[in-house]
Amino acid sequence: MFGIAIGVMTVAWAEVIRELDLSDGFFGTAHLLLPAVGLLTLLSTKRLYHRFDHRQIGIYGQLAQIGLLVMLSISTHLIGLLIAFALAGVSSALIDTAANSVFMEIETRGGRDVMNVMYAINSLGTVVSALGAGALISLGMDYRWMIALFTVTMVPVLVASFLIPFPPINRDEEAAAEEGAGPQGDIGVRKLMRNPLFRIVFVMTVLGIAVESIVQVWSVIYVDQLLNAPIVYGGAAFALFSLTMMIGRLINAWLVASLGIRTSFLISAVGTALSGALLMAAVDLWLSVLAFLLMGMAIAGVQPTCLSAATRVAPSRVNVVAAAMMLPAYSAFIATPTVYGWLSDLTSLNTAMVLVVAAGVGIGLLSLAPPVAEADRVAAAPAPAALPAQQ
Repeated sequence: MFGIAIGVMTVAWAEVIRELDLSDGFFGTAHLLLPAVGLLTLLSTKRLYHRFDHRQIGIYGQLAQIGLLVMLSISTHLIGLLIAFALAGVSSALIDTAANSVFMEIETRGGRDVMNVMYAINSLGTVVSALGAGALISLGMDYRWMIALFTVTMVPVLVASFLIPFPPINRDEEAAAEEGAGPQGDIGVRKLMRNPLFRIVFVMTVLGIAVESIVQVWSVIYVDQLLNAPIVYGGAAFALFSLTMMIGRLINAWLVASLGIRTSFLISAVGTALSGALLMAAVDLWLSVLAFLLMGMAIAGVQPTCLSAATRVAPSRVNVVAAAMMLPAYSAFIATPTVYGWLSDLTSLNTAMVLVVAAGVGIGLLSLAPPVAEADRVAAAPAPAALPAQQ
């Protein structure tokens, strides 16, 4: 459902800009409210997890998500858009933290990579909603009614969240810390940042989310304004980006298991930089669509692979690690769409894609760092043999 909301909002932004007569730079600045509120929410998640569990945090996130879609569907003024951005920040932070924590718990206990599969399912929801939203608007449906229609699909998932079982929060380390025996104690972002591998995947997450945020906010606008194509083509371009992200994440799960995280990061870096260069060229519609496809395939594995790698730093406190890893994500969402908007105002929508090229180069350079190779070496090492039982 989170993926569906992303697809709906991405297609709707072009209509909102047109309806409210906003410039690209002003819209990018107003969009700051979403990640800013999300970042503030993330900073409070450590306290929230002292009072609530995964289920409750996920439910509150879904309620905020439904609220933002309702606000977008009924608002005709800038104030309504700002309220929707604020609710989007709360919902995305809570849903991201709850979902990532649950799947990191499953991954830690089961010893298998499930993060890429979870993100692939999320991308599938985005594909369906972006294609559907673009088609409905092209057929003449007002974007507000389109949003209202998709909002109805959120209700069954909200109801199901009260019924399905959730894994409990691992509080073993908290208890150990209270007794003075916990090696990691009251772990926070500062303590996590002392770990070299965590620092690298932290920055990689910034770069990966920077690329995703540009596509999420600007892809439909790029096709609509720069290439002067109907909005259904912009929706299709974003849907295809999300589709290739889904495929890329499924492939990446195998890639990480077979060749390690360094190879995965290097492939992502090359594909991201190349796709950014193609979008800078902006030769024609179909080459741009091809570039979005390549970008989706390339950037797909960065965030889930970073999350899986970060789990190794503090496997018994995955809720804290998940929240800490979302901090760079929302920082990137704060800066990148705004920078892209004003850079496109100063230059053009295609020239501003230099930010994607720079992110690809950065991911490639970071993947060559020694802690990444060390993480691959540790992951490939055989598990120690069990001691023989005492007779």
